[in-house]
Amino acid sequence: MNQPVSLWKSALTYGLYLGLALVIILVIYYATGNTFAKSANWVTYAVMIAGIIIVQLNYRKASGDVMSYGQALGIGVLTLVFASLITGFFTFLLHTVIDPSLQDQLRLTIEEQLVKQGIPEDQMNMAIEMASKFQKPAIMFFMNIFNGAITGLVISLIASLFTQKKPIEEF
Repeated sequence: MNQPVSLWKSALTYGLYLGLALVIILVIYYATGNTFAKSANWVTYAVMIAGIIIVQLNYRKASGDVMSYGQALGIGVLTLVFASLITGFFTFLLHTVIDPSLQDQLRLTIEEQLVKQGIPEDQMNMAIEMASKFQKPAIMFFMNIFNGAITGLVISLIASLFTQKKPIEEF
């Protein structure tokens, strides 16, 4: 009989790997001067989706090729929460220690996007003021974890439909 595999340990281990992969993506975009590029979001989401599916399939394999929908959902969400802790910490360091000027660059990027959308100046000023409240590195850290949990939930809700595997019932 297979020894039970710890969902928490698996999520922590794969969360570390996924978090490191996401940090590498952030570093590449930062190093190339494309920190706030839209493509960074798409690449990040693709890596998160692939990461969650890989984690779920590996957990299922380690569990004797059986995994309930709840287990698949749980390991997916936990993995992305752990990965978000790592990326949140890196983002905090990036914005406070490595390059504090990123705060101003982010504000300018938001302004440019609002101007392109043709938003009136009074609404633009209000939007920039609201956005700047969420741009503080400590708030960004916690928002990263919260967003990771929500994103992990959405991805895992869908991926779990395909990765779950019920035991074969014997008569």
